[in-house]
Amino acid sequence: MTDIKAADAGNALQAIANKLNSAQVLEPEGLNTLNRVARDLKSKKRKKEWPLEVDDGQPVRFKLGQTPDGKKVRPKIVFANIKVNQGLESRPPFDCFDLAIVLEDEAQKPLSRWHIDLANSTGEVVQSGPLFHLQFGGRNRGQHREHDHPIKEPRWCHPPMELALVSEMLVANFFESAWLDLREDQAWCANINLFQRLCYESYLNQLQRCLATPSGSTILRDVWASNWK
Repeated sequence: MTDIKAADAGNALQAIANKLNSAQVLEPEGLNTLNRVARDLKSKKRKKEWPLEVDDGQPVRFKLGQTPDGKKVRPKIVFANIKVNQGLESRPPFDCFDLAIVLEDEAQKPLSRWHIDLANSTGEVVQSGPLFHLQFGGRNRGQHREHDHPIKEPRWCHPPMELALVSEMLVANFFESAWLDLREDQAWCANINLFQRLCYESYLNQLQRCLATPSGSTILRDVWASNWK
């Protein structure tokens, strides 16, 4: 079970935001949003239950990056509704998890939309699919439902990744030269590690339990929402 205080998470996120800003990969409004979330966390001090929230109108907006074949791409974390609960013992410490990423072209036209989610549940009925999953498309927030991607499946087996880990993933993909420097920075790694422990510790334990009994189950079965509560 993780034991991470809100203020420590806030300090780590603020340090990560400053590193991203120094690497010149964040737009000013993206820096402001990360710093706002960090301030909210620090105000919770020693609490072990805390939110990570990004509103539709104030995304974590990155500068224009590019793909390996030269296409210009602007990544944005457009929404996050994450509630940390470190009292959970048998699964990653989140009561609520919904994070959305949009990739845009130079004209601000959406190229793709991605969600990292916790499976929905209503009473005893749980959404089919892995408990935590990566999904292409999903709900097009702020627009009519007819603009949603028409197919919600597959929901890919995937660990949770909050603002810090998703930011690192976006930088590694679209600002690789900046990331090659960041990943060698011990302070950067130490702050990222705090969020790795939060997101990955329980998830990896679940995978390891399955690997320890190879004839009894499969990893996909063990992370399926109806089996992992």
